[in-house]
Amino acid sequence: MKIKNNNLFWLLALILVFSCETTELDILVDPNVPTPTTLNENGSLNLIQFNFQAFFAEATEAGAEAVRSEYMFDTYEVNFNNSNANIASMWTTGYADVLNEVEALIPIATTSGSYRHIGVARIIKAYTLMTLVDYFGDVPYSEALQGDTGTVFPNVDSGSDVYDAAFAELDLALADFANIDSDLTPDFNDLFYGEDSSDTMDKWTKFLNTLKLKYYLNKRLIDPAGSTAGINAILAAGDIITSSADDFRWVSGTSLNPQSKHPYYVEEYEAANTGEYIPNYLMWALTLEKGTDDPRLRYYTYRQVNSFPTDAATLDTEIDCWNDPRPATYAPIDAMQAVPLPFCSLFGRGDGYWGRDHANNQGIPPDNTKRTTFGVYPVGGRFDDNDAERVRSGQGLAGAGTWPIMLDSFVYFMRAEASLYLGTADDAAAMLEQGVRSSMETVIGFLPNPGDFTNTSDATDINDYVTDLMASYMAATNDTERMAIIGKEYWLAMYGNGVEGYNLYRRTGAPTNLQPTLLGTGGFPRSFLYPNVTVDRNINITQKPGLSEQVFWDNNPAGFIQ
Repeated sequence: MKIKNNNLFWLLALILVFSCETTELDILVDPNVPTPTTLNENGSLNLIQFNFQAFFAEATEAGAEAVRSEYMFDTYEVNFNNSNANIASMWTTGYADVLNEVEALIPIATTSGSYRHIGVARIIKAYTLMTLVDYFGDVPYSEALQGDTGTVFPNVDSGSDVYDAAFAELDLALADFANIDSDLTPDFNDLFYGEDSSDTMDKWTKFLNTLKLKYYLNKRLIDPAGSTAGINAILAAGDIITSSADDFRWVSGTSLNPQSKHPYYVEEYEAANTGEYIPNYLMWALTLEKGTDDPRLRYYTYRQVNSFPTDAATLDTEIDCWNDPRPATYAPIDAMQAVPLPFCSLFGRGDGYWGRDHANNQGIPPDNTKRTTFGVYPVGGRFDDNDAERVRSGQGLAGAGTWPIMLDSFVYFMRAEASLYLGTADDAAAMLEQGVRSSMETVIGFLPNPGDFTNTSDATDINDYVTDLMASYMAATNDTERMAIIGKEYWLAMYGNGVEGYNLYRRTGAPTNLQPTLLGTGGFPRSFLYPNVTVDRNINITQKPGLSEQVFWDNNPAGFIQ
């Protein structure tokens, strides 16, 4: 899936409403791009917030494809080459449309005493910098973002230095919030939390401190002592995301003109035909792997059909792998679990969970109207109530979806991992259980009208799932087995967020039973190649030799993940 800029008109409307009120424009200046002389803090921060969610969207798709949350076509080397659209857009959006805009905003906002603006911009900057390091490793920073007075071809800085710079921005943001004066500090248009005029910026502060927790957790492999001390200090202070009310997420709208719907909804429900596959592995993990359906299944996915063809001619046309031999690469994983990995399709279910295997690069068949697609969460589509109907424009929540950037459930899983490996002041089992419960409550609660459907999940379903899960966890005999359970549940909960999944897999190796690439070829991308849009234009950036280069915090063995 290649995300399109479907919200362009909505973005321009924001800029026009909140930018300076000028009626005369130099005809030589693009009116859609504010210049330093016309930019003000309101229009600038609106643009930064909007561009930030676009940056996250691109990063999420790349990461999700790598860790099987979304379908990936072909091998890692082919899919994640240096012209990958998501990676290129992530890079250009991150630098040109987020970080560059933040640098332009800060002096303007400082002059007007707009400390809310500055603090929020710094938090967004910190997240963006950390994610660029997580994906690429060493990236330009100290010589970049200096405008006309800076270096034309900035060198890269070490990922460790950029991570530390991001952490410093978080501390500066706290100082900015401390300078807020209820009478003097201008309000801002908060597109995430609605804290437009908050004197304390409570929710943004919790997100900020949660990013510090993420910083320490990612660094636990290379600095366990520092990470333990840092995480314990954060837990002692207690000012982090612990409730869904504090979730940091982008909320999509339902408007067609201007377009504000979730981009995945637009590509699936508003298009003439669905274009994406849901990975077979994801649907298997939600159904067959545990022997019972995950309470989130019908919210995550929607089936357009409720059966598979049975005649050979139709199967040859629509699911032509149906009679292929099972790949030999599956055998090691099959041997360590009771239920074998899915191959080709979920024929064992027989009820239409129609997907595609990870890295399957065979020709795309004419099955658009039969593929399982995105459901109500997180894209705002249909709830699967056994309707088995083709999806169309306006159905479900009409695209009122969300980008789950940092949820309370994520934080509980992060705390479980930290407790397990660092001995921090949490109980890993309690954190695991709370993470699962929080995720399920958020997903199930995303459907506003459950009374209109028959097959919704409820508290009993959650309790039954948690009881079985915790029994498995308590039966685990070592931390590797325990982390496999924590990691799998975290992976299931983060549907719609590929950033945290990509980090989790490289940091822990979990989920430990991810479906191999179909042909078993190529190595997992421990970092992504620099996009050609920057290598071709910057003489001081040398392309990496391949996808095996590891980011600074990843000291796990080469080849330990697939």
